[in-house]
Amino acid sequence: MSAAVVEAGAPADGTSPPRRRRRELLVVLGAGLLLVLAVVLIVLARGTTSVVPLAPDNPRPDGAQAAATILREQGVRIHTVSTTDDAVRVAGPGSTLLVTVTSRLDDDQLAAVRDTGADVVMLQTTFRPDLEPLTDRVEPSPAGSPDRVTAQCADPHATAAGELSGSTGAVLPRGNDVTLCFPTAEGAGALATWEQDGRRMAVLADGTLLSNERLADAGHAALVLRLLGANEDLVWYLPTIGDTVGGDAGSPGDAAVVPPTVATVGLQLLVLAVVVVIWGARRLGRVVSEPLPVVVRSAETTLGRGRLYRRARDYAHTAAGLRAGCASRMAARLGIERSAPPDTLVPAVARATGRDETVVGALLYGPAPTSDDELIRLTRELDTLESEVHPT
Repeated sequence: MSAAVVEAGAPADGTSPPRRRRRELLVVLGAGLLLVLAVVLIVLARGTTSVVPLAPDNPRPDGAQAAATILREQGVRIHTVSTTDDAVRVAGPGSTLLVTVTSRLDDDQLAAVRDTGADVVMLQTTFRPDLEPLTDRVEPSPAGSPDRVTAQCADPHATAAGELSGSTGAVLPRGNDVTLCFPTAEGAGALATWEQDGRRMAVLADGTLLSNERLADAGHAALVLRLLGANEDLVWYLPTIGDTVGGDAGSPGDAAVVPPTVATVGLQLLVLAVVVVIWGARRLGRVVSEPLPVVVRSAETTLGRGRLYRRARDYAHTAAGLRAGCASRMAARLGIERSAPPDTLVPAVARATGRDETVVGALLYGPAPTSDDELIRLTRELDTLESEVHPT
């Protein structure tokens, strides 16, 4: 038995270990740099957008980037805030305060919005029982309309829009000075406007009219742009869950304003960590042949297997091995395939030895012996048969 001897510690490809380690290090560093570059490109590509519904930097169908872009082109300065404290600090007389989700504001926050002195536009994207203490002039209502609705009022913004494609909600007036437009049901409309404490107030029952998906429908763009572009400064307030008046930076609402790219960066860093772990893990390398500590002769292996067969009294396997070896050698001598079937081998052996085919078939493919004497007898007869095919 021969075996290739390889020097201990040397790789199978003949490369020295220091050189191979340097090459692997360069490959890993290159992969890491490419991964970091991909993360930077993703952050730069997505860093100016968000996924918050009706956000001015959200380009998705539920965002409002289209309306914000048009307003900026018309000279309106947009200030995006996500907390009540920031809204109160930025908004004031001579500016417009847009509240995108009134249902997330409690009474204290509504009072803070009222005290800013700014013109207020409220979007009723989800139903809220009332708007007090912000105002007692209107009351939200679920009586919307899936069909187109026309202005049917004297408000200049509504008459400029002409009609809406529908509204998911409505507003009910509770004061005689409230102008109700775009009626959706008896006594309810999609838009309500009124003057309160010297500033203009408006409630748009369906906030999705502002979205990128619906802005171009019917007169949505004309209505939205006129409502939000009345002043040079527009405070775009995106209320967050858990935000309170005077809340600290650790409030639960802060999670809603975390840039969406954080998740992407975290995923990329996780992939990088997995790559580093795989690279630094123990590697078995290629299979290397080594010299055996002890050379075992084939005869000893045969004798050892024979002893196992004898101890187990496995006469069937022993006889099958003897017959297979005898048949293979005789087939090779006779010039036929070693795996020839009995109907080919038996006639050939019978012709070569002059024996009857029945006798040859019984020797090569007969029943297995059941004792030591029968096994010895079969061995002798097979040896005699083979000697007749291979004369000495």
